[in-house]
Amino acid sequence: MMIVPVDSGREAVLRWSQEATSAAEKRVREGPVSSSSNRQPKTILTWLLDNNVVPELEKVFYRGKQGNPNPLTKGRITREGIQCDCCSIVFGLTTFETHAGSGNHRPTANIILDDGSGRSLTKLQKEVQASKIKSFKVESPKSVKQHNLFQEDETDSVCSVCHYGGELVCCDGCPSAFHVNCLGLHQVPDGDWFCPSCSCGVCGTREPIQVGNNLTWTLLKSDSSAENHIKLSVAIEVMHECFERSKDVFTRNDLVEDVIFSRGSELKRVNFKGFYTVVVEENDDMVTVANVRVHGNRVAEMPLIATRFKHRRRGMCRVLVDKLEEVLKGLGVEKFVLPAVPSAIGTWINNFLDFAGTTMCQKLL
Repeated sequence: MMIVPVDSGREAVLRWSQEATSAAEKRVREGPVSSSSNRQPKTILTWLLDNNVVPELEKVFYRGKQGNPNPLTKGRITREGIQCDCCSIVFGLTTFETHAGSGNHRPTANIILDDGSGRSLTKLQKEVQASKIKSFKVESPKSVKQHNLFQEDETDSVCSVCHYGGELVCCDGCPSAFHVNCLGLHQVPDGDWFCPSCSCGVCGTREPIQVGNNLTWTLLKSDSSAENHIKLSVAIEVMHECFERSKDVFTRNDLVEDVIFSRGSELKRVNFKGFYTVVVEENDDMVTVANVRVHGNRVAEMPLIATRFKHRRRGMCRVLVDKLEEVLKGLGVEKFVLPAVPSAIGTWINNFLDFAGTTMCQKLL
């Protein structure tokens, strides 16, 4: 478990306890790293641009319903969002979908490259995900293991519900396949489709939860979903903006990355299996990121939380934590704990009671 500063501009110390690592003390960044990228949005689009998956000003369109070849609207990818051809307004992915007149709530599955390839943004994310999995190597048989992620040639040949073959609907996030009737659907879904296992276990969908004006709250798990994989990669960028990079002294793995991707290990001190990542976004721009893990359905821990420098002093940490408490209480969790350095305890004192020693705060839900 880590000692973590909260949303504060004050200097603090990031230390790993004996259970996590014996690495030297690290300092939280006192201010943003001198880079223009830290003042720009952090979204799926900026990640695709930064990793040279698509070029800036790439043409895209929002596709119509199945059987309708005509695009609903067209635009170009920029760092601020998608600039619409018809009105020149720049939209985020979600608002571009709304502008197109669609209520599918699946923008990346329905925004298509206008290059004749027919590839959606979801398809691009899958290609990146497959490439990342291929290049990931562990340095020791007993170091951190990558969470199992599916390859496109491993789709199931039988229905996950009845275990019989036939005409199956394949999940675009994992190997699972289903009969339409077994899913309770009346027809094959349009566009890319995600099974219940790739949907949120709390709300049952992949949709973010509205928590304010243009603010959404999303619980992400490190699973086979390509979209989750890219969003978690963006979350790592947010953490690295706020914290100096820290590697485990034995595995040499980036500890923040291991936590966010919920990587397991035979070594208990670096076994981060079971972590979820919570993000707050403003118009698709990732603002605040935290990690949470529930132990025995009674106690939840939140070892890491970070708000980008340009969004600080706006109460974004409060927005994330308030909704998280609500979700945890709905799951029957009784206690919420987080580590904090002494200088940050004042930020939490009114919310987290009965903390032990000088670092651990806890709150009864």
